[in-house]
Amino acid sequence: MKLVHKNLARQITLEERQCCEWIIESPELFSKYVQELYIQSEGGEGEFVLSDNDKELNIEKCVEVIINPFSVDVNDKKLLNKLYSELKEIAFDETMYLKTREILAGLQGYFSELEQHGTYFLTTDVETDIVAIFKAMGVRVENCSDNFLQNIDQYIKLVASLLQKKVVVFVNLGSYISTEQIEQLAKTAVYNEVSLLFIENQQRNFSTMFRRYIIDKDKCEI
Repeated sequence: MKLVHKNLARQITLEERQCCEWIIESPELFSKYVQELYIQSEGGEGEFVLSDNDKELNIEKCVEVIINPFSVDVNDKKLLNKLYSELKEIAFDETMYLKTREILAGLQGYFSELEQHGTYFLTTDVETDIVAIFKAMGVRVENCSDNFLQNIDQYIKLVASLLQKKVVVFVNLGSYISTEQIEQLAKTAVYNEVSLLFIENQQRNFSTMFRRYIIDKDKCEI
């Protein structure tokens, strides 16, 4: 994949098996490009173009930008909605269909018994929404929030599998974790077939195997 911008002379090459470090030493350009890429990842307008084999990709659908790694939530709304959709498909596939129907019928019978022991006539929907049951039961991904690195690692896996993201962008993550930990995340990315782009405001001691792009303090591309 390639990430280009009309104001950049060089294109940023993104590969599943090689992480990329983009160092922007100019504070002005750092804030400009980070903000613009984030806005586009949220569905807004911008000048970045992501392509794969000369086919333009939708940045909102393909790119996840994480500016504050401490705010990463493996159970945010967009991930939970996708999780519930996937679980619903599993619940009604060939393997689970009869079991799911048995449970839904059991719920209908349970409410009939409640009606008999109460003083009110009750009614329920003929077709019970299985997703509503997931929500009522608080179904969610097991949270690793007590371990910063594990939480980020798990988030990469989830956005790749549930949201089908192709690129995960971290902003100044090198300020919070070590080079060894960065390399651990890189292995997770390779396994989940997602590209990682680390945007940093200064050069870190990342692996020499990382592809590196630099914009220096004088706004020159190196």
